[in-house]
Amino acid sequence: MLKLYHHHTSVCAAKTRMALAEKGLDFEGEIIRLRERDQHRPEYLARNPFGLVPMLDHDGRIVVESNVINEYIDDMFPDPPLRPKDPYRLAQMRIWTRMTDENIHAAAGVVTTSIAYRHVPSHGNQISGALDPYKQARKIASFEDGIDNHHFRTAMRRYDMLMDQIDAALSGKGPGAALAGGGPNWLIGDYSLADIAFAPYMERLYCCALEFLWEDRPRVADWYARLKARPAYKTAILDWFKWDISWTDLMRSEGEKARDQVRAMVLEMRDPAARAWTPAAAR
Repeated sequence: MLKLYHHHTSVCAAKTRMALAEKGLDFEGEIIRLRERDQHRPEYLARNPFGLVPMLDHDGRIVVESNVINEYIDDMFPDPPLRPKDPYRLAQMRIWTRMTDENIHAAAGVVTTSIAYRHVPSHGNQISGALDPYKQARKIASFEDGIDNHHFRTAMRRYDMLMDQIDAALSGKGPGAALAGGGPNWLIGDYSLADIAFAPYMERLYCCALEFLWEDRPRVADWYARLKARPAYKTAILDWFKWDISWTDLMRSEGEKARDQVRAMVLEMRDPAARAWTPAAAR
């Protein structure tokens, strides 16, 4: 039996729901109320010491971390395959999924809190209970200062860079030799866990009215449209996000208010001179 502990709008939970949907696998679900800090209860931490979602229970075996869970699912239920058999292509896929763990996920939390969640005082309860001090510091700055906090600027720069990286991969030319040979439809050539890993983050950017990031990148726009057209996208992301519609509506409405300012910020940062840094001692 598969039991998934998850939350409606969690991007990481959506990532694993999408892998399950692509496999046609049914699962028993238990909603972890993040704002009520269910994830920090002793009985949950006893199984998942990171205090995060999703968590998969497969016949009593506990697996955590969404990208790890997705590879586990592909190992245990190999049809249809979501990873390439070729070791080199598999390495490329893992470079992409690693990006989400390394900084894309952190950027999503900053963007969402800075634009939308800071307008809901009760969201501070979730931030105050964060187990990771780095994550908590970013969230506090985002909650207190909104899009004027320096973490937001960094997050938007990272997302703009990501759009360039995806565009280059879809062109088959990069970014860099280590990731060349993808496209034209999917990041590493064939549809894989690499594409699934980014699907919920693209939806989050859309919810926050940041689709201008790919308006001038038609390959990225087409790739996103292909993702959204997959039945698993609706099953795993859109259908679940509807259960938390007040929050997705909040993201969209506040994102639309901030869009012009954020767009101007991103365009400014595309100028290398605007990103230059001089050590204080040299000023």
